[in-house]
Amino acid sequence: MTTEHRKSPRRKIADISRVGGWGNVKYHHHLECGHVEVRPRASSAPKLACLMCLKVKELDAELTAVEEISPESIDFDETAGKDEVRINKIAATIASRFGIPVEAVSIQSQFSGGRLQVGAGYIFLGPNDVERLGEQ
Repeated sequence: MTTEHRKSPRRKIADISRVGGWGNVKYHHHLECGHVEVRPRASSAPKLACLMCLKVKELDAELTAVEEISPESIDFDETAGKDEVRINKIAATIASRFGIPVEAVSIQSQFSGGRLQVGAGYIFLGPNDVERLGEQ
């Protein structure tokens, strides 16, 4: 980690926030680049090495090294996208009928005959929903 900080570009400190309670304090140094460096003590220096800037730079270099994927190389079946939308609509309809959030409905799908089909559906009800639906 020390080596990475030596390689990292130095950025101006825009703000320092003290986070945590007694005996567990960390100082969040908000840098001009938008990243945050967390340190055990507040820095008195005007600039800090930004580890995230270094990581972003390295990731950008890796991504440019990867050859571009052409649209022809992507095997995208248009019907699969439509089937996925249809399954999401089914989940939304079920959620609407029960008056529950759509996140509480899980539709398991499977490929059958080259198409995405509904396999099973699960509804997760919290205690309030169970009582509400039981009283209707």
